[in-house]
Amino acid sequence: MAQAPIPQSILEASGVVGTWAHDYWAGQLALSAPLADLLGLDPEAAAAGVSLEAFLDRTHPEDRIRIESYLHAVAETGGPVEAEFRTKDTRTGIRTLLMRGRIERDPAGGATRGRGIAIDRTEEQAANLVQSERVVNRMAEHIIALRDLARALHRPTLTDRIEHLMIEIGFELARFLPEPEDEPRH
Repeated sequence: MAQAPIPQSILEASGVVGTWAHDYWAGQLALSAPLADLLGLDPEAAAAGVSLEAFLDRTHPEDRIRIESYLHAVAETGGPVEAEFRTKDTRTGIRTLLMRGRIERDPAGGATRGRGIAIDRTEEQAANLVQSERVVNRMAEHIIALRDLARALHRPTLTDRIEHLMIEIGFELARFLPEPEDEPRH
């Protein structure tokens, strides 16, 4: 019994933004139109297949070497693929994508093709960041109250230790501040 295709609305609600198929012998990576569009590639050209180099050119510069190395390594071993990376800033902005799939091998052990899906995790990561920021802010509020209680008890050693902890929490809060675009990242 054949299964009905999964409705596009269900895929989109799950974060699936497209599919990919890598023909290792032809050296071509075919991308569905929505995924190609998200990467800033011509959907028609991407459907016919683009080079791995063209695909890698659309990854964020800080992620490119890691993703390129991973894709070459998984081509050697075959099996499941799971790679998360950021895209270059296209008209949709920088996105975080998770590519999931499987690399098939021929009887001699060489990679023949890979197929899978791409999931947009940008909103999920933003929500996680907001939640983490809330938790750290609550920690800061509580540690300030705790320091005030330690001072009320006239316990300078305890107050000192709490103030050191406040500094560490301050460093955590600083991680959530946006970095200026013109300064190098560390």
